Amino acid sequence: MRKSKRYFVLVLLFFLLIGNACSAGTSSTGSGQITPTTRVTATVRTGQALPTVVPSTATPTLDELARGIVRNLTLDQKLGQMVIVEFYGATYNADLQQMIEESQISGVLIENNNGNVESSAQLTALNATLQAHAHIPLFISTDFEGGYVNELRRITGERPSEAAIGASGSVQYAYDQGLAAAHTLTALGLNVNFMPIVDVLTNPNNPGLPQRTFGSDPTLVTNMGRAYLKGLTDGGVIGCLKHFPGLGAASVDPHRSLPTDNRSLSQLASIDLVPYRTLINEGIVPMVMTTHLLNPQLDPRLPTSLSPAVVTDLLRNRLHFEGVTISDTLWMGGISNTYSLAQAAVMAVKAGEDLLLGPRGLSETRSTLAALKQAVLKGELSESQVNAAVERILTLKLRYGILSQARALQLLATPGNDQAPTAQAPFHASEVEADLRRPLWQAAA
Repeated sequence: MRKSKRYFVLVLLFFLLIGNACSAGTSSTGSGQITPTTRVTATVRTGQALPTVVPSTATPTLDELARGIVRNLTLDQKLGQMVIVEFYGATYNADLQQMIEESQISGVLIENNNGNVESSAQLTALNATLQAHAHIPLFISTDFEGGYVNELRRITGERPSEAAIGASGSVQYAYDQGLAAAHTLTALGLNVNFMPIVDVLTNPNNPGLPQRTFGSDPTLVTNMGRAYLKGLTDGGVIGCLKHFPGLGAASVDPHRSLPTDNRSLSQLASIDLVPYRTLINEGIVPMVMTTHLLNPQLDPRLPTSLSPAVVTDLLRNRLHFEGVTISDTLWMGGISNTYSLAQAAVMAVKAGEDLLLGPRGLSETRSTLAALKQAVLKGELSESQVNAAVERILTLKLRYGILSQARALQLLATPGNDQAPTAQAPFHASEVEADLRRPLWQAAA
């Protein structure tokens, strides 16, 4: 009787200590999150330790997850995440293997002219193979506009142009077209569409934008651009406003040479910048593409895509854009007539670009990445700027589920080859799942 009574007391003490440990190990905040506190261990007189209570951490933001991954990447890996490349052929070949598995590029651009598109089955299989070999999942991007520009025309046939969408006057139609484009792209394994074009067409004879704008009224362009972008986002595809700060007045196609626009910032603000200012303020813009244009009122010397005054001061600081910036392709005549690809890449990153479009094939990819690395090692580019760019890129991949929470946790636990392991807070996949599923404009709000 005495022995059983002693046993009962020990069991009661065990459960009391467990209860106290659990209540001490976590604390609830008003937001419903769990904040970390001190690890608690309870013991009984026999010296046998009771189960340790390991507290949960507060739910990490996507920015925090991305920052933790960046700490674990080598410089080469980080620079690879800043480049989207073009490639040749319709299958996974040796050059792609080098770019994806060794250079660890951020993504690819699907181009019909490069022989990337043969059929739905071929492109779907190719994109799945690309992702299967990527260390960090890829942006698989294209220009799926409609009308004159449609890199998937061989698969999808013709689609309504931006001009036709704008002429309808229907924001519902614009949304439906964005959503339909997203469904087509996701079924093929793509996740980025360089749309919508929000250039306000003030030059009706603009040679670079035939049927590629919603119209000449800033309000119409803004409303159509918003609806199309939300359609893409609701369909799980990253949209991109282009061509910043505005190509609507150009009389030269930047694919051939550098256009000039001498309008003042106040004139641009009342026309070309209206869609950007409005939609950025609404928090729904994941990516902005800068164009190749010389405006002496903004920068008397450098094209807009290579100008800190335009990319950093105007877009980042004045319009308060916090998403991913991307250059238009750097092999276009507006840039390549003056600068080599390596020069342009370094200048673009100095200007504030996060992602670079331009390398075509393995050789150009290697030379671009080598130039960027040399610029960092020589102090021409700061590694802190590189880190900030890659954090934005990875945050975007996380937000759209391109980079899954499970893969993010693996990357957090795997340091780069030339860095010592960095201690990380214990993140849990279940805690970030809700953020990853939330639409972009809700996450931003």
